[in-house]
Amino acid sequence: MKMEEKIRVLTQIEIPRFSDYVDLDFIRQKLNDYVKTIIGNINIQDLEDWKILVNVIVQRKDVISIAKRVARFPSDKEYVIYMSIPIPDNDKTHYGLSVVKEAFYKTTDKKYSHILEPKFNDFDKLEDYFIESTKSAIDFKFSNGFTCNGKKIKYQKVR
Repeated sequence: MKMEEKIRVLTQIEIPRFSDYVDLDFIRQKLNDYVKTIIGNINIQDLEDWKILVNVIVQRKDVISIAKRVARFPSDKEYVIYMSIPIPDNDKTHYGLSVVKEAFYKTTDKKYSHILEPKFNDFDKLEDYFIESTKSAIDFKFSNGFTCNGKKIKYQKVR
């Protein structure tokens, strides 16, 4: 398995009609391209024949959350990092979506998740906000690291 295939990003949408407003294929490609740029800074060889899936959930909530624990799927030899990116509604920012109000509001339990504050005002476009927020969450997880098969997987070089 090639090193760049060891980590991939997937999106899970919980906002109605979200794909009507953003190009999800473009976003996924940008995020998977980003992972390829950081993989050399991660001790990925310690995964041996296992892989990492970054599951980014698009939700109605107030904070970016990153699960403290990774899920382990031995049958697939895959670890899954779950993270949630809040999508702003049209009351929070000019690029927010009114359809967000139709989604079920999700709370975050700090006992199980790391919390990052979203920076809605730092961006002019929803796609830019989503991509950069996800990159920040990915960086947070690999900066802090997590254990896979008894090995701490994390950034090895200063970013």
